Amino acid sequence: MTETRFIAKHENDWRAMEAYNARLLSGGIKKLDAPEVRQFAHLFRLCSYHMAYAKTHFPHGQALPYLNRLVGVSHNFFYVRETNTGMDILRYFTRTFPALVRETWKYTAVAAGLFFFGALLAVVGGIWPEMLGDGQAIADNLGTPLEWDGTFMTAFFVTNNTTVAINAFVWGIFGGVGTIYVLIYNGIIVGALFGLLHTAGADMLTAYALILPHGVPELFAIFLAGGAGLMLGKGLIVPGIHSRKHSLILHARKAVALVPGIAFLMLVAAFIEGFFTPAEGVSPVAKLVFAGVCAVALGGWLTR
Repeated sequence: MTETRFIAKHENDWRAMEAYNARLLSGGIKKLDAPEVRQFAHLFRLCSYHMAYAKTHFPHGQALPYLNRLVGVSHNFFYVRETNTGMDILRYFTRTFPALVRETWKYTAVAAGLFFFGALLAVVGGIWPEMLGDGQAIADNLGTPLEWDGTFMTAFFVTNNTTVAINAFVWGIFGGVGTIYVLIYNGIIVGALFGLLHTAGADMLTAYALILPHGVPELFAIFLAGGAGLMLGKGLIVPGIHSRKHSLILHARKAVALVPGIAFLMLVAAFIEGFFTPAEGVSPVAKLVFAGVCAVALGGWLTR
């Protein structure tokens, strides 16, 4: 078959494909009804075959460049994935995020270990930052009702907690050293706070009740962010069989995929800290029970 005869034989199909492409470019795939979608799919496969035929038999002819452009435009619509934002979000939080947490648990465990090392360093070594102020004054005022704007404080805690998580994550780009510093430093702050309260003779039941309800999701989110930062550091320092750049990209993809889940945990923690933790009508025991329920729910969600 000559190229002229080949073009004459299939030109009508190509014109029909051009018409579909024009409609799709102006309105997208949703502009087609079901029979038209089927016809479009048929023409796409047919034109793809014609393109392959022209490439084999007329590699230097005029049909091949035309068919390349024709099929190239159609390809972007033929292989488009129909998205459902609601289902994508649900799938992320019910499947993708828990699976990532399980897959990267070693990094999270190391991050938690660094944090608690800092806390132990503060308690045993007496490293108590001056920013905490007078431990006796804190102990004396522990549980004292305060004027509290739940909405404002929730927004404040979201900003503050997110800053800590972002630092733990982003500083991992410096070989993980920055992440290690952030985790140990924040561990020292928490450990020093409890050390000061214990030394001052504070009611530790009340102290734990003021920390753990929001502390369960908040600390876990920080551990995840720290683990993600350590992941970046490992990708940079220990590239393995990949180039350093490729290794960093591979580890970064997995680390960044954790970010929406970490942000959600931070939001939950801030809401609890803003409205439930300071609630005067709830006993310390009830708050600790709530913290236990949060821990069980968190574990069930991420290990299901």
